[in-house]
Amino acid sequence: MFVSALVHLLAAGLMYAGANWTGLIPWRRAVSAHWAERARLLWPARFTASLNIFLLPPILGLMHLVLSPGTSQWWISDGIAAFLGAALAGYYFDREIFPQLNFGNWWRQAIAIWGFQFAVWVPLIAACLLMPESGGVQILLVVGAYLTLHVALQCGLLLKYLRWANYMTSAGPRLQRIVGPIAVRLGVNVRATWQLRGPLANAFASPLTRELAVSDRLLEICNDDEVAAICAHELAHITESKAVLAGRLLSSLRFFPLIFVFPAMASWNFGGLALLLFATSLLDRFARALSQRMERRADAVASTEQTDEGVFARALEKVYRESQIPAVNVGNNESHPHLYDRMVSAGITPDYLRPMKPRRLTLAGWFYSALLTVLTVIAVARVASS
Repeated sequence: MFVSALVHLLAAGLMYAGANWTGLIPWRRAVSAHWAERARLLWPARFTASLNIFLLPPILGLMHLVLSPGTSQWWISDGIAAFLGAALAGYYFDREIFPQLNFGNWWRQAIAIWGFQFAVWVPLIAACLLMPESGGVQILLVVGAYLTLHVALQCGLLLKYLRWANYMTSAGPRLQRIVGPIAVRLGVNVRATWQLRGPLANAFASPLTRELAVSDRLLEICNDDEVAAICAHELAHITESKAVLAGRLLSSLRFFPLIFVFPAMASWNFGGLALLLFATSLLDRFARALSQRMERRADAVASTEQTDEGVFARALEKVYRESQIPAVNVGNNESHPHLYDRMVSAGITPDYLRPMKPRRLTLAGWFYSALLTVLTVIAVARVASS
């Protein structure tokens, strides 16, 4: 068991590090390019890295099953080891992109991000595995438990986790002094204001719990007027109507149909799976459309609240530049509009040409995705023939 887990840990770490290193080559070569071009070149490597950390454990598990089926009984411990190997190898990837990182603040941030990921995927996978192919009472129990936990996470449990992980602390005097007057002008009753201890520049509001969080790094790189403009944007989300909040809660359930995968396939074979994927796709499109609409509304509020014309646009660009997020998204249906368009709408035309959209994945990302597909087909074929 220990030897198998160690092999999976080392293999995942090496495969993850290799994909990351090759993925960063275009970004490294563009060291003298404009920040928007560097962010565009970096995006495929970042997206691939976030995907591979979840692809590599099943890839290695399926490889073990296909090549040596008699020794693959420790698949749970092997999967956990593979995830840890990839996750730890990610430190060097993140450290190269953000030199201000050290292992301590990287680990704190990783714990926060992984907690969010696990909160989505662990209950979903557990519900899938516990869902019977038929039987009304057990189905109702699984659905009820999943929805109860999901609503609890959306309504504050995730934010409590961030505080427990020491990633989010009470706002300091400067942030409180900035937020107070804006909240009064917008008529917002903010239940709590927090500071994120991570080294990246970001901010978010939780409309369902009426809470605001701003990172330490954002406070470092922005002056008070710029912080106020960003906070006005986030506080605008807290003023969203009850209908929008209901829509946000519904859109957060985009993966909910997938918990019925076993009963659907038992009843309609792969047609049932296709139906569930179609429902998930519809919910995802609804979530992105609603998010974009609310982001544009929040941008408009921030633009009216800014002290001088262009303050909000400059603050947005600072955050994107610091976080190395592309000025133009991969597609038009992402959760946020393109930064370039947001800046123009806020009253400032960027001093650079509109960048091309970035690629979604690196070659390594496409290779690992294809490899997982092939291994899954082989494994399913072997099970079906046995």
